Amino acid sequence: MKSAVHFILITFLLRFFVSCKSKTIDTTINTDVPKVAVKTTTVIYGEIDDIVSLNGKTVFLKKDAVISSITGYVKKVNVQYGDEVHKNDLLFEIQTKENRALENSGLVQELASLKSGIVSILAPSDGIISDLNANSTGMFVAEGAQLCTIVANKEITVLVNVPYQYNKWIKINKACKIILPDSTFLDGNIVKIMPLINAVTQTQDVLIKVRDNRQVPENLNVIVQFVRSSHSNAMLIPKEALLTNEAQQAFWVMKILHDSLAINVPVKKGFENNRMVEIFSPDISVNDTLISEGAYGLPDSTIVKVVK
Repeated sequence: MKSAVHFILITFLLRFFVSCKSKTIDTTINTDVPKVAVKTTTVIYGEIDDIVSLNGKTVFLKKDAVISSITGYVKKVNVQYGDEVHKNDLLFEIQTKENRALENSGLVQELASLKSGIVSILAPSDGIISDLNANSTGMFVAEGAQLCTIVANKEITVLVNVPYQYNKWIKINKACKIILPDSTFLDGNIVKIMPLINAVTQTQDVLIKVRDNRQVPENLNVIVQFVRSSHSNAMLIPKEALLTNEAQQAFWVMKILHDSLAINVPVKKGFENNRMVEIFSPDISVNDTLISEGAYGLPDSTIVKVVK
């Protein structure tokens, strides 16, 4: 009897241990969670500028008004709106009232002797014809009337309204970068700072000379960038590697340890440009591996998989 009881007890214990072992194996398999795929970058040392960006527009400062030197009728129009002209090119011929009267009367000999009856109007400078007021023959114009305007389109200038708070960084001959709407760049220098402040906006007009022969239209909205200061040997990371909260009051990066563990490291932000941002942290050093893609919403101490 005792032997039968012992046999039953031993059989029960063996089944219990086998069942526990099977459960342990199953639990291990179920906790094998897929790793999060991320892309990475490294921390580098470099130089970065503190840049101020302001709105500006292109202007042509040199505009020559072409006027009639006599009262009379437009005999000849030698230009059209938008034509490029050079200094001393013939623009118009103005006929005096006396000359026009002789011409209409048919007195050829008297008309030929009255050579001063036709006055030539020449271009005072190189440029483009704009504001063409005398655009057809036969028009009557008074002495001093404006016939057209010649714009020196090759001398483009950028006008910027600079808040007075930036006055200490705005100096004559200071270099700047001009960004056009097509994302191309032009280089320029400050050539004039107007000694007046707008009473409403508290801004100061600053004129920038473009160091480029590129033809740029007038009244084009541009962005002008000035460098306030620079940091050399700064820790730099791509902007996409820097994370922040909705209020942009706290900043952090996801640093990878042991090739797979992503941890949250708080940092302070310094200067930034279009691609890079400067960071400060005692827990970050050059060549550290940070997540550049896939870090958004990632919890601290997440197991990740680095992909190319």
